[in-house]
Amino acid sequence: MPARKVPEMRAALLAAPGKPLEITDLEIQEPGPGEVKLRMAASGICRSDLSVTTGVLKSPCPVVLGHEGAGVVEALGEGVTELALGDRVVVSLSPACGDCIFCKEGAPNRCVQMVPGMIGSTMLDGTTRLSRGSEPVYQLCGVASFAEQAVVCARSCYVVDEEVPLERACLIGCGVLTGAGTVFNSPDIGPGKSLAVIGCGGVGLAAIQAARIEGVSQIIAIDIDPAKLELARELGAHHALDGREELRKPIRKLTGLGVHVAIEAIGSVQTLEAAWEMLRPGGLEIAVGMPRAGEKIAIRAGGLFLEKRLAGATYGGCDPRRDIPKLLQLVVSGEFRLDELVSDELPLDRAQEALEALAAGRGARQVIVHSH
Repeated sequence: MPARKVPEMRAALLAAPGKPLEITDLEIQEPGPGEVKLRMAASGICRSDLSVTTGVLKSPCPVVLGHEGAGVVEALGEGVTELALGDRVVVSLSPACGDCIFCKEGAPNRCVQMVPGMIGSTMLDGTTRLSRGSEPVYQLCGVASFAEQAVVCARSCYVVDEEVPLERACLIGCGVLTGAGTVFNSPDIGPGKSLAVIGCGGVGLAAIQAARIEGVSQIIAIDIDPAKLELARELGAHHALDGREELRKPIRKLTGLGVHVAIEAIGSVQTLEAAWEMLRPGGLEIAVGMPRAGEKIAIRAGGLFLEKRLAGATYGGCDPRRDIPKLLQLVVSGEFRLDELVSDELPLDRAQEALEALAAGRGARQVIVHSH
């Protein structure tokens, strides 16, 4: 009997950093225990995807990019009971295992089971479900949503209400959850407080919407793109400042002493340092954007004795089991708007073009939409 042919599907493959994406056919295995196969509907394009193509973030190659994915369950691996065939789902980066030290400490955004995907671009068992001939192909973050199909951890999937298009729900998987989660999960952000958001891409605009929902008294958007600043105002910012100009004085003029919290959503050393300067005494800077791992920032030490604080936020400090359903409910109610975050919808074969638009700072979020 001839060997059973492994199914093939199209994907956008990165052969190595610095090379353009290649649209090619790949073999995809059936899901293993605790896994599901999805027919991908859409994938957001995140700056982390771009950073892998430039080498800022490291991944073994060849790799299929994409980790903001949404799709329909096509096959169930052994032991999967929480999902059913035909379920519409969005994929989280965290399996939220519930058993590791971080999950037990209430920090599933740092779940130990994220490590194989985040560092090795594999499934939880350290292997991949994709190949091209005899060559294994890696799955960025254990997802690989720049493809017509994906095999992912079942625990990372959350059912999406029929009222939410998958072409919008995909954004919740990373960018929206990171930006909104940073606000929802910070005790320093709320009514009576001031907040500056530096960078009004998908993450920053999600943070601004969450701040509006939380009743933050003064929301200041900062970007160099007038169109993004206009959109930030539409989504809840009270003030909009041009990031190319000196910021400390206008922020003092608006707030008196400086902001209670500054969220840096770009990953630039320059803006990380600028965020420190706009804080009031006792203020908090939250680094959400990711610079190169070895880069250093310089802050004035005197701020430490004004009780200024600097912290990072991993995946918005979220618990996906709590925060993804919360965000989906906010989308259904109309309180959180996803349509405005999408600048372009593009087919898979234009994935490279979408990455180039992101690199040029055009629009808030590009979405790859799969046609089946």
